[in-house]
Amino acid sequence: MNNISCHQTNIISISLLLIISLALFSHAIESKSQVFNYSSEKRGEWKTSCPHVQIQVSQGDESSVGIPRFSVMIVNLCTDCWVARVHLHCGWFASANVVNPNDFKRIDYDNCLVYGGRPIPGGHAIEFQYSNTFPYPLSVASFVCWP
Repeated sequence: MNNISCHQTNIISISLLLIISLALFSHAIESKSQVFNYSSEKRGEWKTSCPHVQIQVSQGDESSVGIPRFSVMIVNLCTDCWVARVHLHCGWFASANVVNPNDFKRIDYDNCLVYGGRPIPGGHAIEFQYSNTFPYPLSVASFVCWP
């Protein structure tokens, strides 16, 4: 009886793991599909000249205990347009704590990519924290916009 009970428990556990995995996989596929559909619809309409678009980069101290920690917010201030391929001037940006590379990644000296280059809707912000002995000066280098 004990072996049957243990066997049934294992089957239930495996079944639950399978159901959770399938649910997570379905959500990931759906999210990827939405991003792909958006980019393919807008292909060819992205502009490099965007005088009407403003991207705000702000940062502040979050903690001064130990290695100072800074909080950064990058906001698309345009309410009715999207921006993508946002690059910032960032010097030799580095952090003692890991910064999610999908949010912010140094590609080369003075060239950091925001949000993996993906589109950022109007009014949305990308936020991250980094730790270093000093704050890095961050400013917009380039981006594309739609419409």
